[in-house]
Amino acid sequence: MNTPIRLSRLRGAVVGGTSAVTGALAHATAQGMLPETSVLLMVGAAAVAVGIGVRAAPSVRALPALVAGQALVHLLLVLTSGHHHDLFTAPMAVMHTAGTIAALLLLCGAEILVRAVSALAVRASSLRLRPRTGYAAVVVPAPPQAAPAALVFLGAVGRRGPPFSV
Repeated sequence: MNTPIRLSRLRGAVVGGTSAVTGALAHATAQGMLPETSVLLMVGAAAVAVGIGVRAAPSVRALPALVAGQALVHLLLVLTSGHHHDLFTAPMAVMHTAGTIAALLLLCGAEILVRAVSALAVRASSLRLRPRTGYAAVVVPAPPQAAPAALVFLGAVGRRGPPFSV
């Protein structure tokens, strides 16, 4: 598994998660209460779909992906809440913007950290697995031992005897 695949997974998770969380918080700020559980489950499913879509297209930049995720969750929450007149209020806009900026900073920092850690791991493993040069290995040959003539004649040159029994 290489680093771009890990980064696309990380980007998909951050975009999907922050889209759901900041979308729900923005609507809670604007309307004074969180959406119902069924609506939150639909928001979660939409956030997972956004995350999978971002993971499948690793060439997508972070900011457009975050804005698209926020827009999808916002539209889903407006359509399911029944409050079509609060399509976009000032507190909601501030919360969506703050969530997008925070997610962008989190994502950029995490991607930099993943790249740095993976480069460090590659460097450490290449240093450890590389053979050492500069050291000369001196091999001292063992003096030849003369085998008894009877053993050489029979073809059994080893000096091993029968196993020791107790």
